[in-house]
Amino acid sequence: MKTTTLIGLHGILLLTVLTGGLLKAEENWPRFRGPGGSGVAEDQGVPTVCDETTRVWSVPLPGTGSSSPVVWGEALFVTGESKEDGVVSLICLDARSGAKRWAKELRTGNYRTHTMNNAAAATPCVDADVVVVSWFDSKKAVAMLSAFSHGGEEQWTYEIGAFKGQHGINVQPVVEDGKVVLEHLHQDGGYVVALAAKTGKPLWKTDYPEKTEKATYTTPLVRKRHGSEEKEVVVVSTSVGVRGLDFETGKEIWALPGVFKERTIVSPVDILAGSGAKDSLLTVGCKNGVFFAVRPPDARKGGGVEVAWRFGKKAPYVPTPVSDGETLYVLEDGGTLAALDPLTGEERWKERLMANFYASPLLIGGKLYCLSREGEMFVAEVGKELRLLSSSDLKPGDEVSWADATPAVAHDSLYVRLGARLDCYRAGK
Repeated sequence: MKTTTLIGLHGILLLTVLTGGLLKAEENWPRFRGPGGSGVAEDQGVPTVCDETTRVWSVPLPGTGSSSPVVWGEALFVTGESKEDGVVSLICLDARSGAKRWAKELRTGNYRTHTMNNAAAATPCVDADVVVVSWFDSKKAVAMLSAFSHGGEEQWTYEIGAFKGQHGINVQPVVEDGKVVLEHLHQDGGYVVALAAKTGKPLWKTDYPEKTEKATYTTPLVRKRHGSEEKEVVVVSTSVGVRGLDFETGKEIWALPGVFKERTIVSPVDILAGSGAKDSLLTVGCKNGVFFAVRPPDARKGGGVEVAWRFGKKAPYVPTPVSDGETLYVLEDGGTLAALDPLTGEERWKERLMANFYASPLLIGGKLYCLSREGEMFVAEVGKELRLLSSSDLKPGDEVSWADATPAVAHDSLYVRLGARLDCYRAGK
């Protein structure tokens, strides 16, 4: 059951003009797993060994956390929590030097989470105008969304609302074409909403009152529909299954309900994007080995949504997979890495990395980068087979229980968050 409230029919046209010209795509990593949530970056000279010879800077953060850094131009943004002070800080660093530009405190108060979650778990999102971060106000017992300018001035705050879940909250927004989109789908129901990025004004809101015994920790996907220039928002949750909503209006286009019985953490990925395939497939999954590909309706031909294939062998619970359109790489939490045909789900090969993983793998210049929970970076050539190039111990500090933050890529650099520390690796330093 759902109701859609249409607050604004037209999105905001975002014109990104910078001094000296337009911002290059490789200078941006605007959300969890980068542009389009793909986890793919072109060859930017990122080193294949992460050690003292390639680390150009390492800076302390004002608290631990598992949120990923995001980058826009010369500015890098990341969050950190101080449990003792009851504060989550949004920090802005110079992306090239690591120098601190500013920090803003968001007072969470005494906020309890699962031991594997934290108050600084949600990755911010950023565009040319604002950086947006979610947090929890324990005094009001509601989730919040705050936007700041690149200079650190607060622009607006939006009250997301109450949250029910066993592990604590983690709402990860995305921003695209002047809209901030978030899914607030928890055990007591929820909604999906689009806000104007410059003002925080709601443009549309689609309610999903369905209740569930498991909360959701996924990031929405904004993508072009196959056969159209129109965009849709793909959301995944235990309560509603997989849904596609019109990006401009919030109206539901297609739905695949009742496909999950456990907690969903793996975010949706458009696994054929950029391949030129005459099809469109999205991978989704949940706990206990449920992982499959969804074929949404073609925008021109219509039709229904269907499950294209299923993969139940050592499927991921937390890491979101990555695809170059030709091969889909699925990393299971316990270290089993499988290469699949993205069209059929057929397994091409399977290897084991001797570590545990929550951070999502990245494809950088065709090489696979995997950060383990123990703080080891694995870099491998992939394709017909896996050839390990390096495994580097990043030496997390004593305050780090696990290294769970997915790295970011920009400026020929790899940004790796290890608890209360952020490292930058760059070849030819």
